[in-house]
Amino acid sequence: MGIDGIGKPPPIGPAGAPLGPAATAPTTSRFEVGSTAQIKPSGELARLERGEIGLDAYLDGKVSEATQHLAGKLSPDQLAFVRETLRGELASDPVLVELVRRTTGKSPEPSRE
Repeated sequence: MGIDGIGKPPPIGPAGAPLGPAATAPTTSRFEVGSTAQIKPSGELARLERGEIGLDAYLDGKVSEATQHLAGKLSPDQLAFVRETLRGELASDPVLVELVRRTTGKSPEPSRE
Protein backbone atom coordinates (compact mmCIF):
# COMPACT_ATOMS: atom_id res chain seq x y z
CA MET A 1 0.00 0.00 0.00
CA GLY A 2 1.42 3.37 -0.97
CA ILE A 3 0.72 6.81 0.38
CA ASP A 4 0.55 9.76 -2.02
CA GLY A 5 1.98 7.69 -4.83
CA ILE A 6 5.00 6.50 -2.87
CA GLY A 7 5.76 2.93 -3.72
CA LYS A 8 3.44 2.88 -6.74
CA PRO A 9 4.72 2.44 -10.28
CA PRO A 10 4.64 5.56 -12.47
CA PRO A 11 1.55 6.01 -14.61
CA ILE A 12 1.72 4.62 -18.09
CA GLY A 13 0.79 7.03 -20.85
CA PRO A 14 -0.28 6.41 -24.42
CA ALA A 15 2.19 4.65 -26.68
CA GLY A 16 4.67 7.01 -28.32
CA ALA A 17 3.98 9.92 -25.96
CA PRO A 18 7.07 11.81 -24.84
CA LEU A 19 8.25 10.85 -21.37
CA GLY A 20 9.65 14.24 -20.42
CA PRO A 21 8.33 17.77 -20.77
CA ALA A 22 6.51 18.58 -23.97
CA ALA A 23 8.84 18.98 -26.91
CA THR A 24 9.51 22.52 -28.05
CA ALA A 25 9.84 23.72 -31.59
CA PRO A 26 13.40 23.64 -32.89
CA THR A 27 15.16 26.99 -32.90
CA THR A 28 15.82 28.62 -36.21
CA SER A 29 18.26 31.33 -35.11
CA ARG A 30 21.90 30.75 -34.37
CA PHE A 31 23.55 31.80 -31.09
CA GLU A 32 26.44 34.19 -31.61
CA VAL A 33 28.79 35.93 -29.20
CA GLY A 34 29.41 39.61 -29.80
CA SER A 35 32.65 41.49 -29.37
CA THR A 36 34.96 40.16 -26.69
CA ALA A 37 36.98 43.35 -26.26
CA GLN A 38 38.24 43.89 -22.75
CA ILE A 39 36.22 46.32 -20.65
CA LYS A 40 38.28 49.28 -19.53
CA PRO A 41 37.85 50.34 -15.90
CA SER A 42 36.72 53.84 -15.14
CA GLY A 43 36.76 56.15 -12.16
CA GLU A 44 38.80 55.27 -9.11
CA LEU A 45 39.86 51.85 -10.41
CA ALA A 46 41.32 53.46 -13.54
CA ARG A 47 43.16 56.01 -11.38
CA LEU A 48 44.55 53.15 -9.29
CA GLU A 49 45.74 51.30 -12.39
CA ARG A 50 47.40 54.45 -13.74
CA GLY A 51 49.18 54.90 -10.40
CA GLU A 52 47.51 58.21 -9.59
CA ILE A 53 46.25 56.86 -6.26
CA GLY A 54 47.39 54.02 -4.03
CA LEU A 55 45.46 50.97 -2.91
CA ASP A 56 44.71 52.52 0.49
CA ALA A 57 43.18 55.62 -1.10
CA TYR A 58 41.14 53.42 -3.47
CA LEU A 59 39.80 51.28 -0.62
CA ASP A 60 39.09 54.32 1.55
CA GLY A 61 37.07 55.78 -1.33
CA LYS A 62 35.13 52.53 -1.77
CA VAL A 63 34.39 52.39 1.97
CA SER A 64 33.15 56.00 1.90
CA GLU A 65 31.02 55.23 -1.14
CA ALA A 66 29.57 52.13 0.53
CA THR A 67 28.69 53.97 3.73
CA GLN A 68 27.50 57.31 2.35
CA HIS A 69 23.86 56.26 2.77
CA LEU A 70 24.48 56.11 6.54
CA ALA A 71 25.45 59.79 6.80
CA GLY A 72 22.75 61.59 8.74
CA LYS A 73 21.38 58.30 10.08
CA LEU A 74 24.33 57.64 12.39
CA SER A 75 26.29 59.99 14.59
CA PRO A 76 29.73 60.98 13.25
CA ASP A 77 31.39 58.71 15.83
CA GLN A 78 29.22 55.75 14.84
CA LEU A 79 29.83 56.37 11.15
CA ALA A 80 33.59 56.56 11.73
CA PHE A 81 33.42 53.27 13.64
CA VAL A 82 31.52 51.56 10.80
CA ARG A 83 34.03 52.86 8.24
CA GLU A 84 37.03 51.79 10.32
CA THR A 85 35.53 48.35 10.89
CA LEU A 86 34.74 47.86 7.21
CA ARG A 87 38.19 49.07 6.21
CA GLY A 88 39.76 46.64 8.70
CA GLU A 89 37.71 43.76 7.31
CA LEU A 90 38.93 44.55 3.79
CA ALA A 91 42.48 43.90 5.01
CA SER A 92 41.84 40.93 7.29
CA ASP A 93 38.90 38.84 6.03
CA PRO A 94 40.31 36.23 3.61
CA VAL A 95 37.30 36.38 1.30
CA LEU A 96 37.42 40.18 1.07
CA VAL A 97 41.21 40.19 0.67
CA GLU A 98 40.80 37.83 -2.30
CA LEU A 99 38.04 40.01 -3.76
CA VAL A 100 40.28 43.08 -3.50
CA ARG A 101 43.17 41.14 -5.07
CA ARG A 102 41.01 40.01 -8.00
CA THR A 103 39.62 43.49 -8.55
CA THR A 104 42.81 45.50 -8.21
CA GLY A 105 45.60 42.98 -8.64
CA LYS A 106 46.95 44.04 -5.24
CA SER A 107 46.43 42.74 -1.72
CA PRO A 108 45.65 45.18 1.10
CA GLU A 109 48.09 45.40 3.98
CA PRO A 110 46.70 44.25 7.35
CA SER A 111 46.19 47.13 9.77
CA ARG A 112 48.91 47.60 12.38
CA GLU A 113 46.59 48.50 15.24
